[in-house]
Amino acid sequence: MIEKTIFRLLGQNKTIALVTIIDKNGSAPRLPGSKMVVEQDGTLHGTIGGGKLEYTAHEKAKAVALGAQPLITEFDMRGSAMDGDADMVCGGIQIVLIERLTPDMAPMFERALTCFSGGAHGTWLVDVCEPKNPKRTFIDLKAGDEAPEGIDFSPVMRARTTRLLYQDSRKIVVDPLPKSGTVVLFGGGHVSREVAELAAYLDFDVIVCDDREEFANKQRFPMAKAVHVVDFTRALTSIDTKEELYLLIITRGHSFDQVVLAQALTTDARYIGMIGSRKKRDIIYDNLRTEGHTDTDLARVHCPVGLSIGSETPKEIAVSIIAELVAARAGVL
Repeated sequence: MIEKTIFRLLGQNKTIALVTIIDKNGSAPRLPGSKMVVEQDGTLHGTIGGGKLEYTAHEKAKAVALGAQPLITEFDMRGSAMDGDADMVCGGIQIVLIERLTPDMAPMFERALTCFSGGAHGTWLVDVCEPKNPKRTFIDLKAGDEAPEGIDFSPVMRARTTRLLYQDSRKIVVDPLPKSGTVVLFGGGHVSREVAELAAYLDFDVIVCDDREEFANKQRFPMAKAVHVVDFTRALTSIDTKEELYLLIITRGHSFDQVVLAQALTTDARYIGMIGSRKKRDIIYDNLRTEGHTDTDLARVHCPVGLSIGSETPKEIAVSIIAELVAARAGVL
């Protein structure tokens, strides 16, 4: 999440430039919402797709960071429009906003990070009616913030995609915070530790639950937002089920997996995954059917968990699981 980098640099009293793809037409290397940050010395953070597009945007952004006027610029990547050395013939057009961020804006980015850690129910609004003077504000929906009158960004928030809107003679970039989500790991073993590392790296919040204190502690899971020692028969007691949850059941035995899965099925979790073989899955599913759970309930569960990539080691298994979580978060699973 590039807001973390921005907040850190602004906190160091640096003036920087933020480059954001705000619209596109046709095929392009990156989607609207893709960002990169450029410092005054040219140091680059993030990417908007590489190649000639990024090189040109980088040069313009460095100038903006040093005091040149912000701007909206168009990159035409159709073959007939590109220079011979561009090496980019995607066939589309990208619209890019380059704006200057100053240290006094740090509190606004801190607020965005707080919102992100609470589920990312917020969005940036950038008024670009005057491209040389973009006006950036942050809307935290959980805090009850309201959009300026006449601006309806609810469809954009549902899709979680950056859009350039034309409303009431205004031109507004609506740039929702990226989906975060909370991964809850039931079980603190070897696979869980590897999953926690990757999940935190990819901006998921991580919560770990185990019934053994030696497997559920901050020393073992320093990246976790919270670690709970729980009785698996009451596994969800400490979990806020209103958050966007990704529940991973990786306990040390199928009886514990079953009791946790029964509880998971009562939630509106975005994703439920359970480790284990197909034979183990079938036994647990049969048991849960006798308890009243339906095939529709059980169809929500990803078991065996993770993409089929031939993984064997805890690290490899974690990669397969995280790939599936990313797909679920993106809505393509």
